[in-house]
Amino acid sequence: VAQAAWNYCNDSCRLELCVRYEPEIMACAAIYMASCDCSIALPMTPRPWWEVFVGSGRDDDLSTVCNAILALGDNNCSDCKYSIRAFIPSLMDGGSFNDPDSFLWNVAD
Repeated sequence: VAQAAWNYCNDSCRLELCVRYEPEIMACAAIYMASCDCSIALPMTPRPWWEVFVGSGRDDDLSTVCNAILALGDNNCSDCKYSIRAFIPSLMDGGSFNDPDSFLWNVAD
């Protein structure tokens, strides 16, 4: 599980997630996806396990980070391809960082 979570953390570096979300959100997303990959159930009662680390009401942020990282492996995801290309020009003079609302994924997706 630890190696799988670390791999997700490395994958997240391909996107601008680290400037949009706290490290705790990124770590919980990586742990969640790694546990799903390894078929390990994490506690959801009396409250979801991630609330211990990030507090309540952060489900949407966690979902957004997971979906963005998972989209890296989706060759049909045009938003993800655009985001990866758009981040590079933002580091050049006159550029700007990606629009924080560029990803439209949510819990319902």
